Amino acid sequence: GVSSENQTNLRSQFTMLSSCSCSNVPRASIPRNASRAAIRAGRPLRQRLNVANRDTSSLTSISFDVTSEVAPELAAIPPHSQAVDVGLLPNKQSLCRQNLDPTSEEALCSQVSVEFTNSYFYTALAAYFARDSVGLMGFAKKYRAESEEERKHALEVLDYVNMRGGTVQLSALMAPPSDLAENDQLGDALAGAEFALALERLTNEKLLALHKVAEECGDPNMTDFVEGMLEEQAEALYEAGLFVTRVRRAGLGLGVTAIDQELLNED
Repeated sequence: GVSSENQTNLRSQFTMLSSCSCSNVPRASIPRNASRAAIRAGRPLRQRLNVANRDTSSLTSISFDVTSEVAPELAAIPPHSQAVDVGLLPNKQSLCRQNLDPTSEEALCSQVSVEFTNSYFYTALAAYFARDSVGLMGFAKKYRAESEEERKHALEVLDYVNMRGGTVQLSALMAPPSDLAENDQLGDALAGAEFALALERLTNEKLLALHKVAEECGDPNMTDFVEGMLEEQAEALYEAGLFVTRVRRAGLGLGVTAIDQELLNED
């Protein structure tokens, strides 16, 4: 138990603590239920992102001064109008566009047209070989698949332009002739195969020109993108050349029929 003397001492200490005045302790001027987000919302943008005026002279060991270097990037972001819905603005500025030269943007849009045109011409070849008067359904299947592949390439370039903050400008496509593969000397199978090879060679030239534009504009991101397309195009060139050789060796008549059946049975 606690002795009477200790109890007396405890009561005296409690009395001294109770008599202390806390009136001199300053109270917070902000209510306790006020959130930090609400407090920050009331500050101007310059105060919330105070990076331009911050003193970093004492930070002598750093190699990347974010607070100073990020200021120009903040200034480059187009301002947002609070009074107008962004969907109603006539000229919507990109927020992600960086290092995309207008020349590169125009060249990329031209490549979109090239890929769509290739798809259009392969569709014409597929339609020709699917005629009842031609009846090479394996060739028709092959060129329809080529058409879908070229369309996929066009959409990839289109998506890349949007990803870089550019504006896609589509142009009119040239209409292919309906008798694209007709040839009395070579035969339609070989004429169609050689035309497809020439189309792939032309596409490779267009991609090389696009790569040169990317280099001249100092755009390593675009250079890397086009190099990926060039690698795939090299494979397409090889396959197109190999197919021409096969059709040439098959000759006319039953040889073409055998290749057609092989194409028709491919997955």
